[in-house]
Amino acid sequence: MLSISKRILMSFTVFAMFFGAGNLIFPVFLAYQAGEAIVPAFFGFALSSIGLPVLALVAITRTDGLGELAGRAGVRFSRVFTIAVYLAIGPCLAIPRTASTSYEMVALALGTTSTLQTLAYCVLFFTLAALVARRPEKLSSRLGRVLAPLLVLLIMVLTSGTVVFPSTGAQLSTMQSFQTRAFSQGFVDGYQTMDAIAGLVFGTILALNVEKAGCEHRQTRRECMIASIAGGVLILVVYLALAIVGCASRNIIDCPTNGAQILSAASSALFPTTGRFLIAAIFILACFNTCVGLLSSCGQYFSTIVPKVSRDRWIALFALVSLALANTGLDAMISISSPVLEILYPVAMTLMVLAFIPRQNGLHHMYSLSVTAAFVFSIVALVTGLDFIWILPVIAGAVAGYTMDIRAKGKDVA
Repeated sequence: MLSISKRILMSFTVFAMFFGAGNLIFPVFLAYQAGEAIVPAFFGFALSSIGLPVLALVAITRTDGLGELAGRAGVRFSRVFTIAVYLAIGPCLAIPRTASTSYEMVALALGTTSTLQTLAYCVLFFTLAALVARRPEKLSSRLGRVLAPLLVLLIMVLTSGTVVFPSTGAQLSTMQSFQTRAFSQGFVDGYQTMDAIAGLVFGTILALNVEKAGCEHRQTRRECMIASIAGGVLILVVYLALAIVGCASRNIIDCPTNGAQILSAASSALFPTTGRFLIAAIFILACFNTCVGLLSSCGQYFSTIVPKVSRDRWIALFALVSLALANTGLDAMISISSPVLEILYPVAMTLMVLAFIPRQNGLHHMYSLSVTAAFVFSIVALVTGLDFIWILPVIAGAVAGYTMDIRAKGKDVA
């Protein structure tokens, strides 16, 4: 059992691994857009961007990793889905976004930007992140002990400024997408943080750090659950603070295209001299923390499926690929990631729920049919815009599959 101080450290480690670029920009943007529908929209957002990641961490600690969990639906599916998840949260989407988002804030703070400056920043950013990611068992001391508390402090400074010097005359008009389906829109917007998918791979890193902190192996699952829940509560507090900033920024900036623009405008309005540098520091810390966790997790996984290439070399390779993709721009990366995440998330959520079903032999049809239904109807949901259309087919697939498995067992016994 860990001490209180070590539990707090593990909680900040969870916060640091999850809290990146998306966690900064999306709650602010949602609060700005939702207006009068902020309560149901924020609840939906928090459920998918906090509740699901915590569920994912706990689910993974109940299994032998994402590969084993996905393998319950089939070996081929496990390999394809697991690789797709690691590539999505790794060099194809999430890791490049950490550098491109933080650089936008640095460029605003300096007032200048150029191709050479962008390249220099990304090279330095990914070099430092790759060096720290080479020692995943030390993430708690490097991220949880120093960088995460500093990040929380900087965000609270920004929020306190918003409360002390509030905007005047801000009208909480509601954007059209939130007028009729605020909860579901908020829930789907939470996909953009990628945290539920990231939780499926961060679980092994968390367990490694918990054991490194002195926890006995048989108590690892319990301590990981405590750290996951406490880390989720900390993220919720920060999200509420960012939502306050978003609501208070309505008469500071008109028609922003992303949350980064809102945060930049709010910090400059509240702190004209230091605001730009404050928000740049917040983004750099948040993005660096997440980049380190993602590089470490991806390097660890791919070194197990291609053992001839060491973990450190995989980390270096992913850093190079991310460097090449980091210059596409924040808005472009968000538009690319949206359809991918709307397909991956229902499948990931289905696997999370299945992780809490006692592992039994002979339940292959239940796993495979429910996962197949999640995949097929997530595509239907993407095309039709009906956010939760996949839930009933998944339940029907699980029931039908379970019935088939029970009948097969009966035949075997007979």
